[in-house]
Amino acid sequence: MRKYDFKKLIVTLTITFFMMPTLIPLAEEVDKVASDINIKSGEKYEEIRFGDKNVSVYSIDKRYMNPSNSIDTVDDTDAVSNVGDKEEVQKKIEAMKDFKILKPKTKEAFEVALAYGDGSYTYVESAKTADEAMVTVKVLEKKYNSLDIVPSLINASGQVVYATNSMGRIWNHRNGEPIKGSSEITYIYSTSDLKKQFTYINQGFIDDVPIIEDLGTSAKIQVNGYNGWINKDSNSLNYDLVVVPINQVTNPSCYLVKDGGLYHYISTNMTSSGIAGYSIRVGAAPSYLKLGVDYYSYDGIYFYTGSTVSEGLNKLITDLKNNTKVNSINNNNPNYNYYEYLPFRTKTNYTAQELNTFINNKTEPSSKLRGLGEVLIECQNKYGVNPMLTLAVSINESSWGASEIAQEKNNVFGKNAIDSSPEESAYSFATPADSVREFTRNYISRGYSDPADWRYFGGYLGNKQLGANVKYASDPFWGEKAAQHAFTIDYELSNKDINNLKDNNGYQLAIYTGSNEVKELNGSLLYNINPTISGFGGYAGNAVALKFSGETTLGKYGIFPERTTTLNNGGDENKYHGNYEWNYTGYISSSNVKLINAPNTAFIPGYSKEDVNKDEKIDIEDLATIAIDYNKISEDNSFKRHFDINSDGIIDIFDFVKVAKGM
Repeated sequence: MRKYDFKKLIVTLTITFFMMPTLIPLAEEVDKVASDINIKSGEKYEEIRFGDKNVSVYSIDKRYMNPSNSIDTVDDTDAVSNVGDKEEVQKKIEAMKDFKILKPKTKEAFEVALAYGDGSYTYVESAKTADEAMVTVKVLEKKYNSLDIVPSLINASGQVVYATNSMGRIWNHRNGEPIKGSSEITYIYSTSDLKKQFTYINQGFIDDVPIIEDLGTSAKIQVNGYNGWINKDSNSLNYDLVVVPINQVTNPSCYLVKDGGLYHYISTNMTSSGIAGYSIRVGAAPSYLKLGVDYYSYDGIYFYTGSTVSEGLNKLITDLKNNTKVNSINNNNPNYNYYEYLPFRTKTNYTAQELNTFINNKTEPSSKLRGLGEVLIECQNKYGVNPMLTLAVSINESSWGASEIAQEKNNVFGKNAIDSSPEESAYSFATPADSVREFTRNYISRGYSDPADWRYFGGYLGNKQLGANVKYASDPFWGEKAAQHAFTIDYELSNKDINNLKDNNGYQLAIYTGSNEVKELNGSLLYNINPTISGFGGYAGNAVALKFSGETTLGKYGIFPERTTTLNNGGDENKYHGNYEWNYTGYISSSNVKLINAPNTAFIPGYSKEDVNKDEKIDIEDLATIAIDYNKISEDNSFKRHFDINSDGIIDIFDFVKVAKGM
């Protein structure tokens, strides 16, 4: 029979009742003694498999396998796209059959249990309320403070709703019932009261997320770079997150290195005993990442390892809770995947013919992407959208030009293919080329790359924190999945030489680390860079491409601005016209700017070396520009590499001759 110090117990219950409205009581308010709790050994929970028991466990042989290239096309203006048809979503739905819930031991609202690394749970005691149960959980946390045994709280439905060290599983529940498919949108909020939506995701694309803070009714999680709040109020019967004790996570998402490439392994079942998921090659691997190591990261920027899965994830979660990166292996060397952060306002080195060659080599003769090389370059020059990124997104959206919507409606971006009637609702175009023109002008140049547009969070693919991915897609990895195709185009057209890619690291990229202003040469303001995500304009954290490598003039960087007209107050009345002016240069202060990559050359893609001032013509102004630095050598701190046309380390008559010949 259990013995209590009743005086202490009464004090504890009194404090619990009057002082603790939230789920988690403070440690100092816990007055029980750990030895008072009698854990009955061997009293383990029975597991109930979510899916049909006759369906075999989903697994694949290698973590380097890819799904199809059809990715969610969700745009907030398009409602919900035809998510359920995506191959990776079908993989997730299949994997969900093996999700487990527990069969409660009692009829009480909550039960306290201990979670073990082998996937089992041991019953401790029941409780009428969560607060009552949490008193016991907090006592147990003091006793079991390693990763081997994790005190947990289970509700009457058999779901874990709290664990002292945990990960989160995105799993929609409606009217108390778990949702198997991809019919629901999950909103991620910027505040714990769940009143301000920031972005949205679909459980068909994601399983595992780290939990940063758990308030019971809501939890702060990290979703591909964004730290936001999600509904986990199981008492409301409609919630989107369940808890998985960290020691039971056996198959989390991670990053891997193979053949010089960086692969993102996306788990479809974080508790699977085997491999359940797929991988995408997002770019070239940083030199500090090694073959054969699982790197845990939920932003793709900072990576964590451990001797066990639990140890690696625990380091990551500890840093998230403390708002630091000290436990990461690259604390001082963050990884910014080039094509994920490459602004749309850049050019490619590749010609229309080369792009057509790539498309022809990768598609069937019936593909609607065939022959688009010319219009891709046309839209680069006219609307200011990099054709590598345009083609990459189109590959995602149209399944290489083979989707039904692409075939029947010449719609190679799946625009307006809402979930309820994708084929009927999708826009029709006279030709696939018209679809490209519509996308680049009205969706990118006048939309996701325009600081006056409400969907603007940075004019690049990005993730769920910043970039087009915030509002464009419910797939949190949409940006990475598009970036993988841009990288593949570059890789294939560079003779598969990953160390000598023609476009990769062609531009010097930077991110804003604080407030800034984008101005014209005469000092007139184009738009502000805001320190936080508020109002119209750019934001700290946004990526930008420099026009002249990493070189400054009077403390200013020349950049390719998002727009070439004044933003004024933003909004629809100030939307950009969409016709980009490549000879236009914006200027930003070099303060509050961080360079994030090492360009391969001083000469950026899409421009002749002799076009020194990047105004799209070679003339006397280019000669006058380099004359200012005549006879400067590379050892000089003010040496401008892009003036050294022949790359011999000195700006001299031979550079003048090259410019003159190009006139």
